[in-house]
Amino acid sequence: MKFGQTPKKAWRSTQELENGYNKLTRRLNRLMILDHVWNQLVGNKTRFWVLKAVKEDTLYVQVKVSVARNELIARRQQLITELNKHFDEPWISKIEIQ
Repeated sequence: MKFGQTPKKAWRSTQELENGYNKLTRRLNRLMILDHVWNQLVGNKTRFWVLKAVKEDTLYVQVKVSVARNELIARRQQLITELNKHFDEPWISKIEIQ
């Protein structure tokens, strides 16, 4: 710190920390968590099921092979339940296949 410069304010409570934490950062964190959890749940099927977008409560997944499409349709509800376990409140309510 330079001479005469005021020191940075230290956080004294979680409320002060939360005030400086903007909405964009929260959205990015949710997307990073979603990507990580998706890769863990799906495993080697990430070759066939590619996350493309999230809009509001819908997850858009591109499927490269028709057999993988059928499996995703069968596992859709299970995946939604597993994904939502990692968030404070349920976020994903449906998966759209492209």
